[in-house]
Amino acid sequence: MKNANLKTFELLSPKYERDNIKLGLSRIKKALQKLGNPCENIPAIQIIGTNGKGSIAAYLESILFEAERNFGVTTSPHLLDVCERIRVNKKNIKKTDFEKIYGLVEKNFSAFELTPFEKIICCALNFFDNKKVELLILEAGLGGRLDATTAHKSRPIIAIGNIGLDHKEFLGDTIEKIAKEKLAVIEKNSVVISFNQNIEVEKLINKKVEEVGAEIIWKDSISNSYELGLKGIFQQQNASVALGAIEALNKLGFNIKEKHISEGLKKAVWKGRLEIINYFNKEILVDCAHNYPAAKALSNERSNWENEDKGIYWILGVQKQKDICAILKTLLKKNDHLLLVPVPNQPSWQLNDLSQIKEIDFQKTIEFKTFELAIEYLFSLEKWPPNHPVLTGSIFLVAEFINFVNKQKY
Repeated sequence: MKNANLKTFELLSPKYERDNIKLGLSRIKKALQKLGNPCENIPAIQIIGTNGKGSIAAYLESILFEAERNFGVTTSPHLLDVCERIRVNKKNIKKTDFEKIYGLVEKNFSAFELTPFEKIICCALNFFDNKKVELLILEAGLGGRLDATTAHKSRPIIAIGNIGLDHKEFLGDTIEKIAKEKLAVIEKNSVVISFNQNIEVEKLINKKVEEVGAEIIWKDSISNSYELGLKGIFQQQNASVALGAIEALNKLGFNIKEKHISEGLKKAVWKGRLEIINYFNKEILVDCAHNYPAAKALSNERSNWENEDKGIYWILGVQKQKDICAILKTLLKKNDHLLLVPVPNQPSWQLNDLSQIKEIDFQKTIEFKTFELAIEYLFSLEKWPPNHPVLTGSIFLVAEFINFVNKQKY
């Protein structure tokens, strides 16, 4: 078990997982067959898109929990612990169970050369099978057509989050190419749920649905009569897609009642997304906005903050493969300060790299070697900023900050 533990902890490294991305279905299909095709006939809601997938999953999970259904959820990436990625009835898989299943996959399927993400999906489906769940929620990782979650055969409901430009190095350099990769999961007779998208994406969704003989349900903003547990105006879209998926489930005979829906939407939790964290009695807002669409949503949210016109201190760390130019142009406004930090253990944008961006004034920019130093700088100011500083740019940066804050408490 010692080697399995080492491999498991190696898997916890985001860099290791990212460096080993290889899209494709042949490897995981062979592995699942050797596992005995776990959950083969269990229906799944597959969630695809660029942003909002985790929020949609959180709403669905909360509603199904209120309805006391027996269900499994797999999401990615994790924030603090890989066990977050495999949950049954809102409970994370135990570390011992994860290590046991992961060790089995490592030992028996090494010839298949599975990627870390594929191994986690194998572990998830195996665990869900052992728990005899009646329903799956599968959040796709990258794309869709060649995503490991698509190896699961029974996906009658496809929930679509916002589709935008991200992961261009894997999916294509235009929104049309990216959308086609994601929408390839749509199959005959599947029910597709989506909120309003970019007009080109909407055309592609309608075209794909018509081609394969699926059904599309376009959702409007969710009714104000519902209270949402997740912060942000954009959550009305994600909650609406989740509600559409529940309505589709009910047509399959799941009988989720209105009281379960309203309570589930209200109690939904998704850490690290527009979350206020108290650090030595000072508030810092964290958000995992790691690409342009997410930065745009965060910028829109900012317009509702009381003191936003007095400027925001952004503690920003962005991975090198991301479009930092688009992120900066979206986030930075007059009177803002940029505290540029690296994303821990990831190739990250540095100030020297940004000199070619002429449209942005870097007069109020300071670069720090670590995010901890940026936090120290904020505390050294004569007065705490009039609006809470915002730490964002990467889920990995947010995770490290939350870990850092938690350590200070003990």
